[in-house]
Amino acid sequence: KQWYQRRVRGLQLEMPDQVRIEMAIKYCNQEPAQLKRTTELWEGVCGAIVSRERHILELEIFERESSDPKRLFERQAGRLREEKQRSVLHRRIKKCDKVVHSHIQKVKDKLGDKVTYQGREYRDKMSRDMTEMLYWLQQERRQTALERGGMVMIDLPPIDPSSIV
Repeated sequence: KQWYQRRVRGLQLEMPDQVRIEMAIKYCNQEPAQLKRTTELWEGVCGAIVSRERHILELEIFERESSDPKRLFERQAGRLREEKQRSVLHRRIKKCDKVVHSHIQKVKDKLGDKVTYQGREYRDKMSRDMTEMLYWLQQERRQTALERGGMVMIDLPPIDPSSIV
């Protein structure tokens, strides 16, 4: 039983301590055979999520590099390679999504648990990952532009409503 408890502690879902404690209480009295099945379910979902998160990180690094405006002055072939690489990364993530959804459903059906990552329900995170990643990359670019003085906010004169026709 202790061997399985060590395996459960090794799960990489970055769970808050409270969730770990609740899991330990829930599963501590399981028979060894059931604990083995439970551990295998959680290891499966964790492996799938870790794989997906690696691909998300790979896409984020790619998008950060490909968002450099200087790339627009390159030849067309460079941008075509960029789009091809982006498509490959998106396909990998979609493939991982199917595997993760399958594992999450098994955990839900067999254990009645919600799968979370960093304290957030993972299905919700999956549905928003791309949008959030692109949003935060845009915010980084804006911050960098402001720090370099590339974006200068100027005060415009107030609009006179009578001049609008």
